[in-house]
Amino acid sequence: MAIIFSSENFKSIFGSFLKSFRRFPLTLLCSLVATVCVILIAKDEVHSKVLEKIAVTFGLFLPMFFSAEIFEERKQTPRFLILGLSVLAILTFYFLGFPEVVDIFNNKSFLIRLGVLVIVFHLLVSVAPYIFTKNSSGFWQYNKTLLINILTAFLYTFTLSAGLVLAVSGVQNLFEVKLVDDWFVYIWFGVNGFFNTLIFTSKLPALEQIDKETSYPLGLKFFTQYVLLPLVAIFLAILLAYEGKIILAWSLPKGLVSIMVLASAIFGILAFLLIYPLKNLNNWIHSYNKAYYWILIPLVGLMLVAIYVRISQYGLTEPRYFVAMLAVWMLGIAIYFSFSKVDNIKIIPLSLLLLGLIGIFAPYNAFQSSRTNQIGRMKEVLIKNKLLKAGKIIVPFNFTLDSMNQDRLYAALEYLAESHPGNLKDYLTEKQFDELTAEKNDFQRAQLIYKLINLPQKKSFDIYKYFSVKRPSFYDLNKADFFVDSREHGGEKGAIIIEKDSLSWKLEQDILTFIIGKKEKVNFDINKLKNENSTELGIESTTFELETTKFSMKLLIESGNSNNGILENLQWKLFLTNK
Repeated sequence: MAIIFSSENFKSIFGSFLKSFRRFPLTLLCSLVATVCVILIAKDEVHSKVLEKIAVTFGLFLPMFFSAEIFEERKQTPRFLILGLSVLAILTFYFLGFPEVVDIFNNKSFLIRLGVLVIVFHLLVSVAPYIFTKNSSGFWQYNKTLLINILTAFLYTFTLSAGLVLAVSGVQNLFEVKLVDDWFVYIWFGVNGFFNTLIFTSKLPALEQIDKETSYPLGLKFFTQYVLLPLVAIFLAILLAYEGKIILAWSLPKGLVSIMVLASAIFGILAFLLIYPLKNLNNWIHSYNKAYYWILIPLVGLMLVAIYVRISQYGLTEPRYFVAMLAVWMLGIAIYFSFSKVDNIKIIPLSLLLLGLIGIFAPYNAFQSSRTNQIGRMKEVLIKNKLLKAGKIIVPFNFTLDSMNQDRLYAALEYLAESHPGNLKDYLTEKQFDELTAEKNDFQRAQLIYKLINLPQKKSFDIYKYFSVKRPSFYDLNKADFFVDSREHGGEKGAIIIEKDSLSWKLEQDILTFIIGKKEKVNFDINKLKNENSTELGIESTTFELETTKFSMKLLIESGNSNNGILENLQWKLFLTNK
């Protein structure tokens, strides 16, 4: 214990942190700004869209600044050039990279772009100091160190934050000490945000030391040999058997096969990377590496057929675009490692990084290609069925479509209304377009388009709508004698005992029925909730009051959803007052 709290130990920790600040100042600054913004947003006192933009921008560019600073340690380019370009990139994204919408987290296209950039910047971290350095062993050791540091930082900060939360809660309750209301927010986000980054960077050795490292963790070998490789074998066996089945039956592959092939490729390539240093020491590892990629080639072909069938039926979307790109990438990787004698593993993250950038910024990127494809498919069906009058969509009463044209038109309308509503402006009247764009929820907008243009609802289409009510955190009981919370007793069906009488309830046909004792029955008609256009309902429209011979009952609806017109997953609170 004395060693742990010794001055030498504290000096060592403080020294490693100070060295980290000197080595990665911009990385830690990014982490600090993002953490502070997240804390302010979580407190919900100074919540604003500006804070959201700052938090997203600095959180996204944190790995990019780390890449710039670790790359600069090679002294291959001027420091001011690399860091200057990084600052320019973050400013460009902040001012030009966000969509012109109220809620950036309710914009599907933006979230897809953000997700791809997160992956791209983390891939950049894995290759940054070795882009112009030919050292496969050092590259592998560097990424091994990154992985160990990530796991170590997560273990440290999660344990520390959980321990501090329990400790402060204990002090607060045992000693009846009044603390600020937001102490939990400060501890949890502060430790798991900024201090996580600080611990990660402080444990990263110098690149010269990493380049000379030759050790291989025995646990990593066992994990790869006894966990990853069996999983790869299971996936390959399932996929090869399925491929044989569709060849014998001469049928088209199902869409799920793409996910299975992707999972197999992820596990297989990960296993290949983890045991890469041992490839020349064990014959079976060398044989596995070559055999795996030969087996992967026909499976990727199966995946390409599956994604082609999906795109031809429902059109191109951003997720399908990226899945198709990944399939082509996997085919290229499989061919390269099947024939290459060099086996340069740096090509895996580097090519994947370039693929992500092409998917976002290339002339025929995922968003432009998907939009163009879906508009073309929509116009083709509209013109073929004479549904365009003076450029506007006019659907006659009782109009019907054959199944193929219905799939094409409905998929295109859903996609455009949800992700690119502005592209429907020329095809709708001004009133229709204003009503469509007034709906800020992407999913609800995709449902609204059918109603606006008078298209019949297709039978296989599910209408799912979630709604919630923003109520105060604390309820005024208003002298109520009893209180029932559906979260504790079940929202759609349940029963409790009140003053020796039973109180039971059930939700059927949009009626929430309460039965008091054996005879008295009270019905709350909540049917109107599913017909509301907004996803956030008002307090008045979700508050119901009824009288019984014994109680005054007040029902407050908090949230729920309607699935094909049927209310479900209802959350409510009931107050009962004796008369």
